Amino acid sequence: MARVVLVGSDGEVRNAVARILAEEKIVVTTADDPAQAIAGITRFDGPPDLILVDRRLARGREGELIDRFRSRTELQDVPVVLYTVEPSASRSPANEDLRDAFDARLVLAIVEAICN
Repeated sequence: MARVVLVGSDGEVRNAVARILAEEKIVVTTADDPAQAIAGITRFDGPPDLILVDRRLARGREGELIDRFRSRTELQDVPVVLYTVEPSASRSPANEDLRDAFDARLVLAIVEAICN
C-alpha cells in the first residue's frame, strides 16, 4: 500500500486531494508546512513512498523546499512532486475547484506510477 505525505497550506484543497488519494487506498498523512510534514513522517514505519507538495507553499523557493526534505537521511531517496491547484473563478466546494483546476486521474496516475 502506497504511503504519501501531502503538504499544503490551503486546508480545503489539501483535504480534497487527501480524500481523492484515500479513495484509491493510498495512505495519506497531511501537513500544513514542511516542518509539520517531517514530524508526521514518523507515523510511518519507514520513509513514505512520495512527498506531494503544493507548489504555492514554496513561493518560488522550490529548491530550498526540496533541500529541506533531502537534508533528512531517511528522505533522501523519496520522490518529491510539486503540484499546483488554481481555484476556479467561482467559489464552490473544494472538490469542484479541484475538478476545474486539474484532472484528478492524472494526479492519481502520477502518484501510482511513482509508488508502484
